[in-house]
Amino acid sequence: MAHQPLDDLELDTLEAFLESDRVHEECQNFVMAHGFLTALAICPFTISEEQWLPVIFEDTPDFETEKQQKQILQLLSRLSLDIQKELESEDEFVIPCEIEMGSSAEELSELQEWATGFMEGVFMTEQHWFESEKEEVIAELLLPIMVASDLFDDEEVVQIRQSEKLTQSCIEQIPDVVTDLFLVLRTEPEKQRAPAKSKHAGNKQNGNKNKKNKKR
Repeated sequence: MAHQPLDDLELDTLEAFLESDRVHEECQNFVMAHGFLTALAICPFTISEEQWLPVIFEDTPDFETEKQQKQILQLLSRLSLDIQKELESEDEFVIPCEIEMGSSAEELSELQEWATGFMEGVFMTEQHWFESEKEEVIAELLLPIMVASDLFDDEEVVQIRQSEKLTQSCIEQIPDVVTDLFLVLRTEPEKQRAPAKSKHAGNKQNGNKNKKNKKR
């Protein structure tokens, strides 16, 4: 049976649950979970659902019924598979939000939440991202996502974010960067294309990681 991507109703159901009072206040919302699962799909080491579900939920949700529990867990599992299939396809990767920053430091955009979730996926599996000779390329490719996230205050990221024009130029690369990271980490050398060099590349993944309140 062919894989069936989540339809609009299923996406709305999952999004509403992750924003509901039945989950921990630190539970990832939908865009954060999408970013988190995207990073795990790129990682060359497979992480089981038993490992990543608690990271999304933070604490066991107060499911209304066993039926609801089964439904939500299945939707998250299928979302993870949807992302994997999209990365493996030849289609451009679609970020499930507008490619824009928040209007203020206190008001984060959905892209910033998505990027924060993505970087949390990287942190969870960090040793598998930076263990090879590809470390420098990977760190370079991650820079636009680091700029979009709310987790770094190292000098290079701060300098880019001080310029609205540089920031926008940087974050617009994110869909291509996601594809390039997948090609670098998950495909055979003969299938890889040369990753687009970040216009703002320089510093590596190091930086202070400051957790933010995950719920909007």
